[in-house]
Amino acid sequence: MHHEAAGVLRLFDAGCDDAAFGVERGLAVAEFDREDDSLAKAIASAIKAVETAGLVPLRIIDEDILTLADIADRIGQSRESVRRYAAGARGPGGFPPPVNPGREGTVVYRWSEVAPWFRDQLGLDVEEADPALAMANLVLQARRYRDRVRHASALHDLLAA
Repeated sequence: MHHEAAGVLRLFDAGCDDAAFGVERGLAVAEFDREDDSLAKAIASAIKAVETAGLVPLRIIDEDILTLADIADRIGQSRESVRRYAAGARGPGGFPPPVNPGREGTVVYRWSEVAPWFRDQLGLDVEEADPALAMANLVLQARRYRDRVRHASALHDLLAA
C-alpha cells in the first residue's frame, strides 16, 4: 500500500472521517466538519482523533489574532478610527490591551477580547468568535511546554482552580 494511502486510512480509522486534509504554506492542515453538543467538545474530539492517528496538532486556525487594520475591516471603520479607540483618544476607554504590548512595530489583538468591547461599549453588532477556539489553542500550546517547565503542576493547578 502506498505510504500516503496508509496515512489516510490511519486518519479515517482514528475517527477523522469528517475531515478534509491538505497542505497550506508547507504545513499539513485538517478542516473538520464535526458536530457535537458544543464547539469545545467538537474540538476536543477532533484533537483526540488526530492524536490517535499518531499526529501532533499544533493549533486551531481561528482568526482570533488581528492587527488594527484587520479589526477596522471587520467593523467597517478606518484603521485610524480603531487606533484612536485603542489609544483611548476616542470612545469610552478601556479598549482591550494588545497581545504583544511591549513590542516595537505591529501590535496584535485578540478578536475574542475586542469584539465584546465593540458590542458592549459602542453597541456595534459584531460577530464574536467562540472563546473555545482561543482556549483550545492555549491548551495545545500549554501541552507542548508542559514537559519543559519545572513544576508545571503548579500552573496546571492554577488552571484547574
